[in-house]
Amino acid sequence: MTAYKTKLLNTLFGILLVTAGMGLLLGLYTGLIRLGLVLPSAFELGAMAHGPLMINGFLATLISVERGAALEKLWTYIAPASFAISTFLLMFGHTAAGGYFLILGSVLLLLIMGYLCKIQPVNHHFIMAGGALALLNGNLLFILNTPVFELSGWWVAFPLLTIFGERLELNRIMRPPKKAVHLFTVLIFLWILSLAGIHAERDLFWQAGSVLIIAISVWLIRYDVARRTIKSVEWTRYSAWGLLTGYGWLIAVGIMGVIFGLPQAGFMYDAILHIFFVGFVFSMIFAHAAVIIPALTGKIVPYSHYFYFPLILLHGFLLIRILGDLFMSAGWRNIGSYGNVAAILLFLGGIIFQLFYSHFKKK
Repeated sequence: MTAYKTKLLNTLFGILLVTAGMGLLLGLYTGLIRLGLVLPSAFELGAMAHGPLMINGFLATLISVERGAALEKLWTYIAPASFAISTFLLMFGHTAAGGYFLILGSVLLLLIMGYLCKIQPVNHHFIMAGGALALLNGNLLFILNTPVFELSGWWVAFPLLTIFGERLELNRIMRPPKKAVHLFTVLIFLWILSLAGIHAERDLFWQAGSVLIIAISVWLIRYDVARRTIKSVEWTRYSAWGLLTGYGWLIAVGIMGVIFGLPQAGFMYDAILHIFFVGFVFSMIFAHAAVIIPALTGKIVPYSHYFYFPLILLHGFLLIRILGDLFMSAGWRNIGSYGNVAAILLFLGGIIFQLFYSHFKKK
């Protein structure tokens, strides 16, 4: 790779990583608006932008730029750039144009995953490709003005399948039996089928999928390296706590899905989605941060016991939010939600502080 190309890719990477962070902050901001908090007007953003910004502006941009950085090919950066452009368009109220860039980014991310499957046809790549396909399905439904409650399952599937694939890849150190790996893959395939089925019979297929989610979570707890590394120290131990608590929330959402199905709105709908996205997805983000950031930026994040503080806040306030949903208390739900936003910001702030502190300490 030429020095010019390397510099260009590094510049693109930096811009796109900042855009992903902006997508997260805007997603949190619109989430607060959605809760009814009166905030200053920010561009053309409204409460309905919360879902698209968190899924596409943050997660899709971050995951696709991670894939682009790993492959070191210029064309792979078009996917995160498309998601970044869609974020800017949504900021200024250009919903239709933003939707087309969402589709472009989704198609290109699927092509990236297809390319990975071609050069290395292994189970974890196929599972992650399923996540990219789910994102494309969800975004196609979104630009066709499908109600969010009808497409939310596909948006859930994108980070869920991506994480499942990554954990299967990272857990090769545990050397799970081939039969166990095949079982894991079959369970995920059946879950995707159940997800498609909710368009025909919403509650029945979501309940069936919830049973599969519980089974997948048990598989992860059984075979994940976190069972060993929780006895380790510093970031390794911290990561294990994040992973195992995330799997615990996944079992909880499976149990709730079996009992309640997937409502179209209301308290239980709020609970199920936020157990997925806050309890599971952000637990995984907290757990993987110390690995992902050095891999992407070359900067090691110094460990601090401080990071347990936002992790505990994340789980504690999510529990308050879920209890508020179960008892139909908007007040408790809102307290839990504000606490979750604070936990995410405190974690992000801690990462930034440690990076800058270590940088200036070296000088």
